Amino acid sequence: MLAITDNGFAGKPEAIFISWLLWQPHGADLAVEALKEVQRLSRYEKVDPDIARLKALFASLAGSNRPMH
Repeated sequence: MLAITDNGFAGKPEAIFISWLLWQPHGADLAVEALKEVQRLSRYEKVDPDIARLKALFASLAGSNRPMH
């Protein structure tokens, strides 16, 4: 769902997050799925502020109020 390019990713973090939410299947455990996205975004060593913001949005949905690595 996240379009990562050589120059970062396509779109604003909030728009990507909302799009991701809308594409989740009915009945999906959003906290579990959000945690998977946090883990995917953690792969990027060079943290872009937009990626960090997107990761924080997913972490919030996953139920964490602390930074996730």
